[in-house]
Amino acid sequence: MNGLQVKYLKNIAKHMNMEVEIVPMPFARRIRELREGNLDVLVGLQRVDGTQDEVVYINPSYETLRHTFFVRKDDIGQLLSFTDLKKLNIGVTRNAKYFDRFNQETDLIMVPVSTLSQKIELLKKGRIDTFIHFQESALPFLSDMGLQDVIVLAQYQPIEVNSYHVTISQNSPFFNKKHLFETAVRDALANNEFATIRREHYLSRARQN
Repeated sequence: MNGLQVKYLKNIAKHMNMEVEIVPMPFARRIRELREGNLDVLVGLQRVDGTQDEVVYINPSYETLRHTFFVRKDDIGQLLSFTDLKKLNIGVTRNAKYFDRFNQETDLIMVPVSTLSQKIELLKKGRIDTFIHFQESALPFLSDMGLQDVIVLAQYQPIEVNSYHVTISQNSPFFNKKHLFETAVRDALANNEFATIRREHYLSRARQN
């Protein structure tokens, strides 16, 4: 298991001088198991409102990311507003959620794929007109592939940002160690560790293609 969230969890555990046991499972099940106390810690959750229920959100957030549209440089003028999206084939990550207006719009033509690499290949071949992905992952990936002057940021971009938190279960024995998680996150942020892990993760994947 070498996914991005696994790397984040291992980094947090390192700061706390603890061992971590990674249990692979679908994301929806992870959330359920966390709430029931069968998982202690989870990353990758956004805080929707002020309610905590059985989940404690560790502050500060460990990562703030922006969903960004990319287009072929030759077609830079075709995406100037949200309305333009209704005329385009849009590459998206399968089962992903983006920003509210995009998620709620029913007239968009979405092409679901599993990876950033697939989005890039479809855009290069003209099978989609744009794709949406986290800017912080896509830009270094494109640069490492030598495509930074071929596939570029669209002129229209959403203004929303997405903040992600380490979360712990109120039913976990680690609930009383909340302050240690907060310290670990702050220390990692001070050293820019989460951003470095994300960048290196996507660069390594680009080099495997």
